[in-house]
Amino acid sequence: MTQLGDSPAPTGPAPLDDARLHQSARLIDHLIDHGPSTRTELATATGLGRTAVANLSARLAEAGILTEDGAASPGARPAPVALTAARHVLVTVAIDPDEVVATLAALDGAERARFAEPHTAADGAAVLLDLLATVLSRALAAAERADTPVADVTVLVDGAVAGTPPVAVEGTRLGSEPIDVLAELRARLPRLAEIESPQAVSVRLLPTAVAAAEAEAGALAARDLLYLDGDAGVASAVVADGRPLRGAHGLAASLAHLPIVPSGIRCDCGQRGCLLTVAGPEHVLDRAGLAEFDRTHGRRAALAELVARVDDADDRARWSWLDAALWIGRTLQVVVPTVDPAAIVVAGYWARLLPDLDTAFRENRPTIAGGAIGSIPPIVAATAGPDAALAGARRQARDLLVAEPGRLARLARLPPAPDASPRRDVVGSGG
Repeated sequence: MTQLGDSPAPTGPAPLDDARLHQSARLIDHLIDHGPSTRTELATATGLGRTAVANLSARLAEAGILTEDGAASPGARPAPVALTAARHVLVTVAIDPDEVVATLAALDGAERARFAEPHTAADGAAVLLDLLATVLSRALAAAERADTPVADVTVLVDGAVAGTPPVAVEGTRLGSEPIDVLAELRARLPRLAEIESPQAVSVRLLPTAVAAAEAEAGALAARDLLYLDGDAGVASAVVADGRPLRGAHGLAASLAHLPIVPSGIRCDCGQRGCLLTVAGPEHVLDRAGLAEFDRTHGRRAALAELVARVDDADDRARWSWLDAALWIGRTLQVVVPTVDPAAIVVAGYWARLLPDLDTAFRENRPTIAGGAIGSIPPIVAATAGPDAALAGARRQARDLLVAEPGRLARLARLPPAPDASPRRDVVGSGG
């Protein structure tokens, strides 16, 4: 009989404290990267004692996070342990310069499948949302056919993500007005709402620049950096002490609409003199005489042609680019002393013209401390590759699962997703 004031008897395993959460993360990370492992292998790989691994793995098994990978026969070594959610996959969707992409990846980030549909610079938000729903539908159907349940869906968007529910703002391809991308996708793709579970399967909206910055920070082993990319508008992000800097409203490090040009032209956002109006790719390509080339051959080809013409000292291309570089440099002169990054990482076509950016930035650096401050931070080219944003989004999804191991157990307990093969959710562009 329960007396007044008594608490009911707890059910299930007690929650892990902070120390055990850290230890469990080390075990789970190893199992994600290396698959089923014996307790001895886990102890060797993580540096935890065998007793600690045995006790922790028992608790994780009791919680439904780990399972024995087969039965051990008499006299044989103990059966390895594995994640109960090891078959789950990560779905990532993004709008690249010339195509809309959805990928399936294992929990370790290894890509298993990719689905793409082309788009043009003239396509509006409605067309792009149709294409996002199309490739996402294909990715979800492929996961179901392969019997690999979905653990996370991340949708990458230009600009920033703000508010609750999260909306995309300050974007280039989807427009500068706030847009609830996830709601638009759920309306086009009912299957997305069917698989979504607040307690297990997350569907997230993430700025492309933030995801790419996380990948670059990992590649450089840097905990503080400023990330820039000029291929789609002006994309930027800051990683501070190992974490993306979000700000109070999700707008931190949004440099595209920093009003840097005194009495400049009016931007679509309503301000005058935004960096986007003088350094955005459409502006630079137009002044370089490549607007028609862009419409005919696509954004990637147009930016490659711009770089080639700048390298060949074509007057119009060189003048257009150097004017943009001047304002990018002045923007960095304002931002860098504020956030004090260990490095400025530049991606996209800007990375191929790095010396001009470095020159523009250092034209007005402090002379105190014998000029030493003028030499920092270094400006370096991105190294994580063209899929940096996809890789960064997968890494963030994995880290969220590892940080909350109970979610892994809930994933394993979810019923199978309904068979999607007879149904077609998407009607619109891309087929």
